[in-house]
Amino acid sequence: MTKNKTLPHHEPDWKGYTMDELRYMRAYTAARMEINRDRLTSRAADVKKHGFMNSSNGGSSIAGRVLGAIGYVDMALIGWRLFRRVFKTVRMLRRN
Repeated sequence: MTKNKTLPHHEPDWKGYTMDELRYMRAYTAARMEINRDRLTSRAADVKKHGFMNSSNGGSSIAGRVLGAIGYVDMALIGWRLFRRVFKTVRMLRRN
């Protein structure tokens, strides 16, 4: 179980933040925003360069995600079923 954190401004004897605490919080927030801005810019440039579905920044195509999520046995069964359907369709088209 986590213990609820009591915020300092809820305490009756709290006098406020010191100037050093305010500077630290401001610098920390600015650094966090800069990191997020750089990350967003990098991802946007990656999408612009490689396209939405094939971004190289940790992302992959939808087909790659699906194939990564299923096992080799499942892939073999899906491949076999697709092969049978294609073979039946080709055979039916050749007869006509």
